Amino acid sequence: MNKAKLSHLGVTECEEIVYRSVLRSPGLDVEALAPVVGMEVRSLRAVLDRLEDAGMVAVVGTRRVEAVDPFVVLERLVENRLGELQEEFQRVISSRHLVNILLDDQREGRCRSESDGVERIEGLDRIRARIDELAFFAHREVLSVQPNGALSAAAIEGAKEADLRALRRGTAMRTIMRTDALHDQRTADYLTELSARGARIRNLNGPLERMLIFDGRVAMVPVDSEEVSRGALIIRQPGLISSLTALFERCWAAAEDFGQEHLTEAEHQVLRTMVRVEKDEAGARELGISVRTYRGHIAQLLRRLNATHRTQGVLAARDRGWI
Repeated sequence: MNKAKLSHLGVTECEEIVYRSVLRSPGLDVEALAPVVGMEVRSLRAVLDRLEDAGMVAVVGTRRVEAVDPFVVLERLVENRLGELQEEFQRVISSRHLVNILLDDQREGRCRSESDGVERIEGLDRIRARIDELAFFAHREVLSVQPNGALSAAAIEGAKEADLRALRRGTAMRTIMRTDALHDQRTADYLTELSARGARIRNLNGPLERMLIFDGRVAMVPVDSEEVSRGALIIRQPGLISSLTALFERCWAAAEDFGQEHLTEAEHQVLRTMVRVEKDEAGARELGISVRTYRGHIAQLLRRLNATHRTQGVLAARDRGWI
């Protein structure tokens, strides 16, 4: 007999054998069914009782056994199993608060060992690990200032998963970038993706101080703003947190919003060239890019401007202050 493999639905191998035997030999009484399944009558009755409770068979009178329609049985088994899995899932999710309790114990120990509420850590791996830890358990808001311009591919790859995870669970995110960072296509694309997922991003000219603030309770700043690899300070002292938060808010108020309508420097160049140069070949040659790339930029710009042709696109770009 081919195995139906009902075990993942909560049916034992013995119960499956009996149920399938009843399907193949409907109407047999218990005594006649026992040799078919290779069981003693007493053991078979116990299995039939379980199958009857599960709604898989019906014992007519006191002896004849009939199988319930497989469509009905499978639907009921799947529904029951999904209910069990949902309950198990909820138990697992609800246990996450235990981690917070353990982390509170850890923080208490750190605070006792660091009388001034400041902890120093060294090594990029440890710094990244602590950032991931603090970001994972931040539930209200994460504030960050990135002062070093364009983001490297490694920096984006290291931060992207944690950033998107925080946004998915509803954590607010506000980030301040240097304005010249937005001229880098990779950085602009990454920030555009975060913005589309709900992050608020602003850009500011001039020097900035690197910082991360998690839920207004914990902050991280570099030991040396010029050399991040030298280490970082994790700050839990309320007075210092308040000062850092006030500094962030002053920078935020002075910064300009970054939105999905932001243009990279390359897009600005293509737009300005499109206004002046009629032929695509000449425009591409002027910018030192291929005609295909040049036309691709123009097509993307027209889509963002909701324009069906270039003249309409130029007018819309002027309305938005892009040129």
